[in-house]
Amino acid sequence: MAFVTRQFVRTVSSASTASASAKKIVIKHVAVIGGGLMGAGIAQVAATTGHTVVLVDQTEDILAKSKKGIEESLRRIAKKKFAENPKAGDEFVGKALSSISTNTDAASVVHSVDLVVEAIVEKLEVKTELFKRLDKFAAESLKYQ
Repeated sequence: MAFVTRQFVRTVSSASTASASAKKIVIKHVAVIGGGLMGAGIAQVAATTGHTVVLVDQTEDILAKSKKGIEESLRRIAKKKFAENPKAGDEFVGKALSSISTNTDAASVVHSVDLVVEAIVEKLEVKTELFKRLDKFAAESLKYQ
């Protein structure tokens, strides 16, 4: 997985605008749908690169497990990265964790984010159904053009 350290910048163009007049949108708020290993990893990377993240899954139990896994991973990183300064490592972990919230209702989250990442089961029908449902609630800038 490639780790991105700069703010994500996405170029968005719609059918009503020419590609020459596309606008840039800075991604600050990210929703990650799916709290499994991949979704938790994506949420962790987004949080450590300065984004606020909402991690979404079906149950609070899955989300608690995901958040625990993220914290353990961050602590391992901090132990290596901040070996000479454990206090800075604790701050790194705390800052990243404070950037991640959880929710079990994807529809209530997608209207207020700049980017939605899906990391759910690898079944096309399930993914298609998810996006059909979320498209009803998503901001116009997120909708498939």
